[in-house]
Order: sequence, then structure tokens, then C-alpha cells
Amino acid sequence: MTDVEWRWLRGWTRDEVTARLERATTLPLNFEAAEEEMTLEHGWSQVESQAVIARARPGPPSAEDALDRLKHAVLHYGFSDPRIVHAHFDASTPLERRPVMLELKTMGLHYLCPVRIGAVRTERTEAHTVFGFRLDTLWGHIEAGREWFLLSKDHASGELRFHIQASWREGHFPNWWSYVGFELVGRRYQRAWHHLAHARLRELLRTGHLERHPDAEELVHAELRVGHKPVQFYSQRGSGRRLSGVEREVERVRRDRLLTTVGFGVLAGMRSFSAPALLSQQLSREPIEAPEGRAHALASPRVARVLTVLAAGELAADKTPWIPARISPPSLLARALSGAMTGAAVAAPHRKLSVGRAVLGAAAAVASSFAFYKLRQLATQRLGLPNVVAGLVEDAVAVALGGRLLTALH
Repeated sequence: MTDVEWRWLRGWTRDEVTARLERATTLPLNFEAAEEEMTLEHGWSQVESQAVIARARPGPPSAEDALDRLKHAVLHYGFSDPRIVHAHFDASTPLERRPVMLELKTMGLHYLCPVRIGAVRTERTEAHTVFGFRLDTLWGHIEAGREWFLLSKDHASGELRFHIQASWREGHFPNWWSYVGFELVGRRYQRAWHHLAHARLRELLRTGHLERHPDAEELVHAELRVGHKPVQFYSQRGSGRRLSGVEREVERVRRDRLLTTVGFGVLAGMRSFSAPALLSQQLSREPIEAPEGRAHALASPRVARVLTVLAAGELAADKTPWIPARISPPSLLARALSGAMTGAAVAAPHRKLSVGRAVLGAAAAVASSFAFYKLRQLATQRLGLPNVVAGLVEDAVAVALGGRLLTALH
């Protein structure tokens, strides 16, 4: 299978893109779920935005209104801000099943991700005319899922509306730090891209750019006044949405991602066995089958019992004077391994271990170990609390954090 391609501070030549477009015609989808199965309950994030782009004369589309010009802009990705996503494609190929290479850009990094037009929608009723297409992600994309781009006209009001609707989750990443970066800033770039898409279509139409530059390349590279503002300006829900005129915006993102991974890492730094014991108890009650039919290792009731005993022993030993400091190399290594295992497992218990999730959980465990070590020193040496009392306070914090993490799993 094809790995994700990425480059630093540069993109791909036309010949390189052409070769990859040809290869993309044979690539499989990087997901198996049917469209109706792509729900939040099944682990798919939902993102949607829509806005009125223009108002034409009421009634079915005619040569005098802007629908045909907007259709041309949508077909040739004029809505996509090239600072975030640049679409490479061959406009001479049939629309349905046309391969497209999306060049995703962020902070100097370029990722070349293959997609295919999986469906085309063209319909006219007494009330509406609708045109659009759906992109399906292929193997080698950092996201997995489907995304609809729909342009419609309300015959009664004459409103021309653009609608983006996507169901997605993480796809393939070339390295662990790309995954961590995506978790940290990816959603902000997605939101900015949505806001700018509506603003760009409106500006293309308003400035007459669609009449002056009818070919695909000009639309893809269109330099617009709206594009001169920083991308970060459009990533905010308030200001970005207001400037782009977005009327409806929906973000239903899975909660089993970054914060839960970090949370279990923090818990592992506090109590190395409590984090896997807590997760194992949860998975043993509600086991999740792996794609190959095997239950996750932490879902074993026997493993859950053993980890619970070890966690109880750790709670007791923590109050004794001979227990090694949590920042000693052996203890710190154990906590990092615990954070890596639980952080990765809780983020995607139905998948194989992800290096990115493991590193994130381990880093959170190490940071937590040092933080709570210093807090424990402060409590016992400066505030004069007995070690047992300070340990019991930390136990209470760990229990409260564990309860919140379990709630986030549902």
C-alpha cells in the first residue's frame, strides 16, 4: 500500500502529480464503513457548514443567474483556499470516480493525499435545484471518510447556497509527530478552511473572477482579497464565521481523542497501575472487538483483576518511606510505559497500537510524574503535611480524574 507523502517547504511538480494521479486510480478506500454507518456513535466525527453565497431571480435556474458560474467554481475547487488545501486533478477525465490529489499545507509541511469523486448528485424538484459531488479518501490520506460539496438554489427565494458536510476520522500518518500536530492544530485548520470556502465563492462571484478566468488552473490559484487575511483569523468560531457569512456550522468531534489520551497519561504519572487497571476494568465490562476478531488485551477479566490488585498495592506502598521516588529512572520508565499503553488503547481500542498516541500518552505520564513529585514535595516539606495525608489527597485527585475519564469514554 502507498504511504502518506510529505515534504517540508515545497510541493510537487506537475509531472510528479500526474504520476500520482494515475496511481490513485487503482488505490482502495482507506475505510470500510458505509455512509449511513458514519455516525458519532460509531467513532466518526461530523463537520458541517453552509451559507448563502448569492441571491438570484426566484424560479428554476436560468442563464441569467449565477448557478452555472458557481457550479464551475465548485467543480474546479475554486472554494478551496490554496494556503490550506490545493487540489490537483485532470479536468478532462470524467467527473465520477475522478482521482484528485489534495495537497494539505500547514506550518511549512505539505502532505499529498489521494481522494476520489465517489458520487455525483444532480437533481431538480419544484422547490430546489441541487448539484454537487462527494470525495472519498483513499489509502495514503491522513484522514479517512467522505465529504459532500453541494450547491443548491431555492426556487422560491432565489437563494444560492453552498453546503459542506463531512464524516471523518484519523487516517494514515507518516510519523508520530504528524499525528500529534494534527491533534493539536488540525481542527483549527479545518474550521478555517470551511469558513474561507464560503467566503471565497462569494468573492469569486462578486469580483467577476469567474467570467475573467474560466479555466481550472486560474480558479485553483485564484488570488482573492479574502485570501490576504491570515488563515488563523478564520479559525475562530466567532470572527471567522461572521466574516465568511456561515449561517450553520456543526462540529461533533469524537471525545475519545487527544484529551482522553492525555488524561490517561496524566493518571499513569500519578499512579502507574491505576491507569491501566481503570481502563481494563472498563473494557472487561464493555469489550471492544478488534478488526481481526480478537478482543483487546486489556479487556480480559483476568488482566483486569491482576491490574486491580497491583493498583491497590501501589496505593498502599505510596504512603511508605521506602518506596522509590517516582522520578527515579525505573519508576519513571514504568509510568511512561503505562501512559503509552493506556493512552494509545483508550484513543482507539479497536485499532492497533499507534506510535503517535503512545508517545503522547508517555509524554503526559512523564510530565505528570515530575509535576506531582514537586507538588508532593511542596505539601510535605513547605506546608508540613504528613506524607500519608499528602498521598491520600493525591489519591483523591486520581480517583476524581479517573471518574472523569470513564465518563468521557461513554
